[in-house]
Amino acid sequence: MKKTTWIVALVLLGCGLLASGCTLRAKEHPSEMSYSLPTTINVGIGETVPGTDIRFERSTEDGAYVRIKGQEALKRSGDSLNWKGEPLPGVDLTLKLRVAWQNEDAMQLVGTAKIEMSEVAPRIATISKDSELKFTGPVAYSLGKGAVIPGTTLTYEGRDDEDGAELGGLDEYPFRQVGDSIYWQGKLRDDINIRLELRVLQFDDRTLRAGGLVTLWLGNS
Repeated sequence: MKKTTWIVALVLLGCGLLASGCTLRAKEHPSEMSYSLPTTINVGIGETVPGTDIRFERSTEDGAYVRIKGQEALKRSGDSLNWKGEPLPGVDLTLKLRVAWQNEDAMQLVGTAKIEMSEVAPRIATISKDSELKFTGPVAYSLGKGAVIPGTTLTYEGRDDEDGAELGGLDEYPFRQVGDSIYWQGKLRDDINIRLELRVLQFDDRTLRAGGLVTLWLGNS
């Protein structure tokens, strides 16, 4: 299955869960945020897994040798490679990975990344995309009237019978129909950049449902 098909499936699943679960209410704008995202990481020989102290030492016929907490470990395809730490002050990162493949030049890891961030205050800004610590994955939101789209300064202001779903916090045309895009980029903190690429899935007088992709860049290289 193509990558884009997986992403659509995950977004629709998330929206189904949100439809039967909680809805973000008016003016919810927490100073702490977290994301749990699927991730794929490629590491060359002599390199470390970004944000961690795990180093890919060498490749052999038996598998990949990595150094974890100062000790060498042999990792073969399907083996776990987990890490938990604080790559930036106020950012907790939990990686649950497995070796997808390795060859004489590189190793690929797949799994999930949980990013927990404190002292968050979203704002519109020119973003930096230079950090090697980058994560992209699907998100889905169910927003009550007046609620803030997480990670942004945008709010859902309700439905206009003629023009569609109205967004607050924009200095441009604020209305969206089902299938229209909601694009936002800025900073969660000085050292955390964010981009949201959402689509309107459904809306009524009280609720907006949207899903798509979030990309985070942790740190400024």
